[in-house]
Amino acid sequence: MFKKTRFSKIKNLKIDFVDFWPNFVKNDNYFYHLLSKKYSVCVDETEPDLVFFSVDYSKSNQRQKYINHRSKKIFYTGENVSANLHFPTSTDYPRYSIGNCDFSFSFEETEDPRNYRFPLWAFMINWFEVENNLDRDPSYLIPIKHLTNKNKEAKTKFCNFIFSNHTGKRGEILDAISKYKQVDCAGRHRNNMGKSIEGRGDQRYKIDFISDYKFTIASENSLGNGYVTEKIIHPLSVGSIPIYWGSEHVKQDFNPKCFINYSDYDTQEEFLEDLISIDHSKGKYEDFLSEPIFKNNQIPEFVKPHSLLNFFEENILC
Repeated sequence: MFKKTRFSKIKNLKIDFVDFWPNFVKNDNYFYHLLSKKYSVCVDETEPDLVFFSVDYSKSNQRQKYINHRSKKIFYTGENVSANLHFPTSTDYPRYSIGNCDFSFSFEETEDPRNYRFPLWAFMINWFEVENNLDRDPSYLIPIKHLTNKNKEAKTKFCNFIFSNHTGKRGEILDAISKYKQVDCAGRHRNNMGKSIEGRGDQRYKIDFISDYKFTIASENSLGNGYVTEKIIHPLSVGSIPIYWGSEHVKQDFNPKCFINYSDYDTQEEFLEDLISIDHSKGKYEDFLSEPIFKNNQIPEFVKPHSLLNFFEENILC
């Protein structure tokens, strides 16, 4: 069990980030900006108070130097993997390694008080009004006003599909819709447009592309307890109706009347019949556009910065 450290009277906070994804910027990320709202924060790679780490796909194991360090270890993941809160050493898998942590921010909703559910879609919101940065991942962050003041303009194009691999049910959904109309595939997987969209998936190029489409295929890589990512919030933020497949938590996080949930259908035929009806009917299509992204047009409290700061103060910085 970790040893408690008193932070209640500390105004200066030293933090470090290790084993994160490429293009992660230590002084320009969600947790740095969040803690800066209350503390004077600096990145300290020698004597940090808090060490954040993520899924170590490169297996560089940078966190190793902090194993016996006094700092509290905090795991964050946007991937469909669980935090290692129980095993004293790293949990190793063929593709990645997950170090032991004291606390975690993950997609999962668990009874362990050391874990806080903070799904990836919430990580993609520009809570702190930072500038776009092409060298940062995520580069593009969604303005809050794009979520609470929804784009209701009718689109000129039908449906898009932007993926780099075949995981989940994205291929199945694509094949079903393609029986009705051509879907514009602009990613590396199943591309039919001659070239792929420029840039990484976290950049503005993708957002600009899907903003012209009535529908966006928004399939997760896999099913997970609470695993809801940017797949759904990107199209919602530009007024494109997501055709979603993934965790049933999506119905808690978002207004289920503003997107099409592929899992709600018993057969592909039922799904396709409903989609065609929405595509043909101006009234049904506009009904989807008129629905707010969140229930009662309110972003859920649990993902707002003040809620996470409370978790830090009541559980980590105590």
